[in-house]
Amino acid sequence: MVYLFIFIISAILASLNVTLPYIFGNGFLIAVLFLGVPYCYMLFRETNMDRLEKFLIRQRRKPALYLFYVSANRQDEEFERVIDQLLRKYKQPARQALYKVVHGVYHKNISTLKNEIPHIRPIQYRQYYEAYVQIEEGKLEQARASAAQMAKPWMRYALLCEIELKSGNRSEAIALARETLRHCKGLQRYLVHKGYELELPEAVA
Repeated sequence: MVYLFIFIISAILASLNVTLPYIFGNGFLIAVLFLGVPYCYMLFRETNMDRLEKFLIRQRRKPALYLFYVSANRQDEEFERVIDQLLRKYKQPARQALYKVVHGVYHKNISTLKNEIPHIRPIQYRQYYEAYVQIEEGKLEQARASAAQMAKPWMRYALLCEIELKSGNRSEAIALARETLRHCKGLQRYLVHKGYELELPEAVA
């Protein structure tokens, strides 16, 4: 289908007396766009849960993507396998720290989080996980102040949702969960939605 599409465009360009190198150059660019745009849309813009799940299931050979699926669906053995694979593959300190933090969040291991969070980049993710630790330690007002500093709306609402849930304000937490989802797209939407299915099913009903 892609190649047929390129051929049609190339034929149109040829009929307009466009040179052969230009045709091949544009054919390559079209191929990149044709294949890349839907892929990027799935990663960053898609909101349909069925499509996102089918996409992630097909990513078994790409551990950085498959991690979203196994962690969201609490597949413990697969999660450990994928994390181990990523830690062996990526040796950069920031990448190592990020995957160790993901592992720490999965198991609610606060000690691991405190050790690894300072090494995370970019800073917005470091700040997000710092606020998560504050919530887990019951420092809710400090976490609320941290949440207010989040540049990404989904991060801010997600943290505020957890704060209200910890405070016993379930109805407020549900409203904030829905706001979080409203600002989430792509793989982040999948991960957050699956989390709320377990924690706040009313928010995704």
